[in-house]
Amino acid sequence: MAGEAIDDALRPLQLRTSRLDLIAATADTVALELRDVAAFATAIGVPVPAQWPAPLNDEDSQRWYLDMLQRDPRSVGWALWYVVRREPQRELIGVVGFKGRPDDGECEIGYSLLPAFHGHGYATEAARALIGWAFAREDVARVTAETLADLVDSIRVIEKCAMMFVGRGSEEAGQPTVRYAVTRAAFHGADEQSSSRRSR
Repeated sequence: MAGEAIDDALRPLQLRTSRLDLIAATADTVALELRDVAAFATAIGVPVPAQWPAPLNDEDSQRWYLDMLQRDPRSVGWALWYVVRREPQRELIGVVGFKGRPDDGECEIGYSLLPAFHGHGYATEAARALIGWAFAREDVARVTAETLADLVDSIRVIEKCAMMFVGRGSEEAGQPTVRYAVTRAAFHGADEQSSSRRSR
């Protein structure tokens, strides 16, 4: 039935975590998202969200990603991923993603959830899954993230992804940001330590 299954033509990539499905955006899904949120929701197999888009995924951001994906279809996976919570009902809760394909072994991650879903660990869960996906590619040696210095919750997510402060980032709307990064070895090492603690 329409809306109950994700359209395979619009879903080239999907990741599954303990609580979430991450669905890679394509030029088709972003175009739908801009034009008709109800049709977009049906295409990715979720109920129409009461609120959309997520705060940092405004129309300018959507158009930027649409242009990237139209120019280079190989960017699928290196652009946005839609974050879907599976329980208690399937629900679109935000986005996570990269700002383009890896450049010189490095890619930058970002995320934005609807406010109602803050504080439940979803951003960390989604970001860690996507960082793991990136490090499974041989051409990625380091993943970075930038955020405003006063966004404490955003920094907490970054740090839970084993990222370390590396200096000032680029300006965002005239405001300076802070930059964090993690290497493949550090990320997998943090995973191993976490698994070891859970097994004790």
